[in-house]
This record gives sequence, C-alpha cells and structure tokens, in this order.
Amino acid sequence: MNSSNNPVQGTQVARFACDYCRQKKFRCSRELPKCSACLPWPGPCNYSRDRLKSAPTQSQPSSVPTQGQPGTQGNEPTPQLAVTRIDLTVESRLCSIEHKLERLASLVEKAVLRAASEKESESDAQTPSRANQASSQTDSRIPKLFIGESHSFSFVREATENLRSTPGIPGPSSRQEADAQSELQFLSTSLTTATLEPGHNSHMSGLHVPSRAIGYKLIGTFLEHAPKGEPFFVTPSEELLNQIVFNPDKVSQKAWLVYFNYIMLAQVSPEKEDHGEEAARFRQNMRMALNDSRIFLEPRQVNVQALALLAVHGEDYASPNLSWMLVGHACRQAEALGLHLPTPRDVESYQRSLSMFWLLFVLDKSCALAFGRSPFLPMKLYQEVPLPDISYLLKFQPHLDSDFSSAPPAARPSEFGAHFFIRGIELARIMGSVVDTLATGSSPSSRETIKLQLEEWSNQTKRILDKIMDSDRHVLEPTQLKEMSLGLNSLRFQYLHVVIVLLKGDKSSSNQRLECAREALFILPSIVSNWSSVYNGVVWHLLYYPFIPFFVVFENLVHSSTFQASATIDHDLSLLATTVSYFSGMRDQMQLLAVLCSRLENVAFVFLELARRHIQHRHATINKTLDSSWPPLHSRAETNVEEVAVGDSLPGFSQGTLDDFALGDGLDIGNFLNWLPADIFTSGPSLGLESRQILGSASSGPEVSSTADLRGRKRPFDATFDWFSWDAYYADMHFH
Repeated sequence: MNSSNNPVQGTQVARFACDYCRQKKFRCSRELPKCSACLPWPGPCNYSRDRLKSAPTQSQPSSVPTQGQPGTQGNEPTPQLAVTRIDLTVESRLCSIEHKLERLASLVEKAVLRAASEKESESDAQTPSRANQASSQTDSRIPKLFIGESHSFSFVREATENLRSTPGIPGPSSRQEADAQSELQFLSTSLTTATLEPGHNSHMSGLHVPSRAIGYKLIGTFLEHAPKGEPFFVTPSEELLNQIVFNPDKVSQKAWLVYFNYIMLAQVSPEKEDHGEEAARFRQNMRMALNDSRIFLEPRQVNVQALALLAVHGEDYASPNLSWMLVGHACRQAEALGLHLPTPRDVESYQRSLSMFWLLFVLDKSCALAFGRSPFLPMKLYQEVPLPDISYLLKFQPHLDSDFSSAPPAARPSEFGAHFFIRGIELARIMGSVVDTLATGSSPSSRETIKLQLEEWSNQTKRILDKIMDSDRHVLEPTQLKEMSLGLNSLRFQYLHVVIVLLKGDKSSSNQRLECAREALFILPSIVSNWSSVYNGVVWHLLYYPFIPFFVVFENLVHSSTFQASATIDHDLSLLATTVSYFSGMRDQMQLLAVLCSRLENVAFVFLELARRHIQHRHATINKTLDSSWPPLHSRAETNVEEVAVGDSLPGFSQGTLDDFALGDGLDIGNFLNWLPADIFTSGPSLGLESRQILGSASSGPEVSSTADLRGRKRPFDATFDWFSWDAYYADMHFH
C-alpha cells in the first residue's frame, strides 16, 4: 500500500516537496538527490522541511524488514525512510558532471553542423542548383551590410512586412506565399552582401597570350570600340597595347590589363561557336590582374578608370554592393589625385580628368541614394567644381558607334551625348539633395522644393534632348535613333525612381508616387539593352531598380484594390507582367548574366501570381458576401414591393439614416451603389416614399432624375431604385 504512494518505484524519496516545487506550486516527485523538476537545472534541490522518520512501528507492517527480504538489514531504513540530507560533495560533483555533459553536447552539435555544411558546400560545387546557390548566399558567415531606412533598397524590408500583414489565403496560396518569402530572401541577400563567387581564382595557371594573328585582330577590335569612352578614359598607346596582348606579365600597371580584357569580354559575341572559351580567357586575365593590390591602393588615373568601368558595366561585379565598393575606391583615388582641380597640364587632359570626376560623382550619388550610406564625394564640398566644356564632350557619341551603324560618321558631330551627360550630372546634384534630406529628416517643405526641382529638370531635359533628336533625325539611321531613345527613357526611368524614393512615407503624395511607379514599369520594355549600349547606365540599375516601382504597384493591388475599378486592377496586373517579360528580355540580351536574370524573372513572376491569387480571393469573398446579404430572387418576386416596409423586409436596412445601412462584413452602401450599372436606376415607382427618401440621400449624379411623385407632391430626394433590375442584373451574372 505504501509502495503505491511512491512517485517512482524503487527510488529513494523525501517526505515533503522540495523548496522550489513548493514555491512554484508544482507537484514534486520527491526523488533524491534531485526531483524531476530540478533535475535538468544545475544547483541543489533543497528539502528543508524534510525530517528523519522515526523507527518503524507496528502500524507500518509493510516497512518492517524480515529475514526473507534479500538485500535489507534490520537497522537499514526502507526507501520510504531514506536519509534525506543531501550530500553537498556529491551534489557539487553531479553539477560538475552536468556542466561537462552540456559542454560536450554543444561541441558535438557544432561538429555535426560543421561537417554537414562542408558536405553541403562540396555538393554545391559539384552539382550547383538554384536552391543550393541560395543557401550558400545566406551563409551566416557572410556579413549583412547596412541599408538605410528610407532609401531605394529598403523596399525589400517593406515588401516583407507587407507580405506578413497580408491575410492568408487557404489552399495553393500558402505555397505561393512561401515561395514569395524565399524570393524576397534572395533579393535581400543580393542587396545586403558583397561576395564573389567561390572559385574565381581557381584553375588559373597564368595569363593567356593569344597568337600573333589573333592578337592583332584583338587590338583592332579594341581600337574600334575604345572611342565610346574617350571623353573619360585614356586609350593606351600602340606600344602599350602590344605589351598588354603579347607580354601581359611585363605590364607594370595591371589596371591596363583589367581595362583591355574587360572591354574585349563585353565584345564577345554569343553567336560565335567558341564564345564560351574566348570569354573565359578574357575573364581569367582580368581576374588575375585584379589580384594586384596596387590597383586598389595606389592612386593612379588608370586605376580610377579601370575601377569605374567595372563598377558601371562589370559582369562579375554587377552586384550593387560590389559596385559600391569599387566606386568607393575610385572616388578616394580621384580625390587624392585632385582630378577636379585645374593643374598645369594641357586642356584636353584637364577636361578628361574633369569628366571622369563628374562620372564618379554621378555613380556616387546613385549608390548613396540606393543604400542610404554617406556619399564619398559630398555635394556641398564639390558644388563649385565646373562642368566639362560642351565642346570637349562632343567626343561622347556612343550612338554613332559601329555597333549601331556601318556607315561612316556624319560630318557634323551630334550634341546628344554631351547634353545627355550634362543632364545626368544635374540629376545627380538633385539626388545629392535628396540624400541629405532623407538622412536628416527635413521638413515637408524641403521635399516639396526638391520635387519642384525634379519636375523642372524633367521638363528641361525632355525639351533639350527632343530638340537634338529632331535635328539629327534626317541624318541618322533607325538603330542610332533607337539608341538615343534608350538614353531618353533611361533618364526618365532614373527621374521616376528618384521621385518614388523622395515621396516615400508622404501620404499626401501617395497617388503621385503610385502613378510614377506605374509609368516606370510601363517604360521598362524600352530600356532592355546590353553592354554594347552606353546610354542605359549602370548594369545593376537595370537589374534591381525595376523592383522598386514593382512593389509599389504590388502593395497597391494587395492592400488597396477593394474598391478600385476592374480596368485599373487589370492595368496594374499587366504592369507586373511587363516586369516579368522585361527580365526575360534582359536574359536574352545579357548572356553573361543569364542565370541572374532568370532568377529575377522568377521573383517577379512569383509576386505576380500572388497578386492575382489575392485579387481572385477578394472578389470571391465580396461576391459571397453579396449573395448572403440578400434573399433569393423568387422570395422577393412573390412579394408586393409597393407594400414592403423598409425596416421589416429589407435585410440590414433600418429606419435610421443611410449611414446605418451595411452589407455583410461592413460593406458601405455608398460605395456599394457606385458598383451598379447606370441603367439600374430608373424613374418608375418601385419602393414606397420612405424608402425612396433614404435611397435618395445616397444617390446623386447623371443617373438621378427629378420628378413629381404619384400623389402630386414633390419628392424630397431624386432617386428610386429598381430592385427587379437588380435581380435581373445579378441573376445574369450568376448565370454566366
């Protein structure tokens, strides 16, 4: 009988509960030396209330030892009468053992995780896949980089919050939301990390040297395309070119190797049979040259131009953070060299240095606005630096390159490239003001001033560049005009992007921000381009900036589409679909970044399908609410509508004002009546006078007619509602 009172059979137990269980009002197992509640934790289990029991009495026959009981002696207590005093030495030893076991378990767990990660990385290297690439990118060893709260790439954090706040939809949408979370994580990793793919320096035995015939052919191709960057970049001499191609090891400034091999890499045609091997050779030479740390540490103009070229068009450095790092190195070297200062050198060298300085200024402001980081070239410090002369910038005519025309250049130089660059500098100056405004949290009046400056810039830019295009239209080929249009649309896209970032958080300008986002998505097909174009701007702008207006429109669809017109919703969905097709076009154009473009295309597609799913679910919910809010058609048709009392028969219709009338889950009748077709309001007698008065208070517009009522008295409200037309309209909808 006593044995049934023991919590655990065959275990020494105390008489009373331990102090901890008594304090917490737990049911104590009373085991010695520690109860089950205290066992997982270090420290003693105190039984302060426990006392030694007295010797066994006759009232406890089961506790009296007998000679037939093996393993017990007459003077030895039974388990119920065990000594409850805890041996402190034993207790401390047990605690020490517990600590060691915990430490051992932690070490074993870390070792298992390390082994698993190494095995996973090996499998990733052997069979790379999209999922494995995503997991390697989200490695905890890669530091997460800072992105400001109110800047371009903060859209990832906002999209994540919007996705979490969106009400869940049962069924397949749960999987779509999981995919959306995964794609957002991919975008976040791409924008908050700066890492190169592993193996960039593997399998590099040395710099590749072509044969004499191929080498001279490469020199000719380089000289053919080098004039594209002539106003900014120094073209190597013929002697230096021969050394770069045939004796690359002897070139002292390795930045020349980076510059030459990247330009040749961008010119590799995917139509050639061996384009993969040829591109790999140029990439190998470029990467090996970048191993020379002097490119990043020694301020030289050739280092500046190599870093700037990679930051703008670098295939392996198209990640925004890597581009930002390259721009930072180039800006620091430009400051050290004093490229913006007039020095005793020839006019052309000064103008080239000045043009390079302003090119870095433009790149610097775009990076600062994107990440919310301080600019390398503060606008207040360099606002007095003069702009390059238009006469010098007339050399900048990339739309006349041989890629766009086989005819010889026109005798009269085109001014489009020069003014394109000047307008870009002016926009960068305004972007600097936006960066300062967002960083300091200035007043709304400051934002309004900047908004007016942006509008004026947009009008002037369109007027100037359109005038130049009209004057050049009769002497240029369609492909050249198309390249100029690319420049116009690229500047417009940059302008819209700046406005979207500036107006973020301003509720009074939410409609304008939404319209800018719609326009930005609308012009995306016109800026699909590749490395042969110069007017398209920075590569990572083309890859990541479209998601900023994309998520503005997506948020509007998911959270604000309840009372929007169907045409507006369809238009917004088509704009999201345009983004998907845009990345498909970019994948075809940028062969070297085809994998990344495919992944970005999938990101846009996942959110497009999620938006469609949410809108379908919302419409189904509204229709279900409408169906459940009104009696069946036959039950109302049998009723004499003339004698219906408003407060008795119409569901949810009280004798109060129209504001008290509700449908289903809080649907407002004012918005509800606006959904109806125009012909549903007629001037025939359908309801009594009282109901016409109530409905008339909510109806105004061209559908309402003012007539006298049947008794000859003028009606106080000018609307009647034809419930039979209502039935016929929705019966026809359900039938279809």
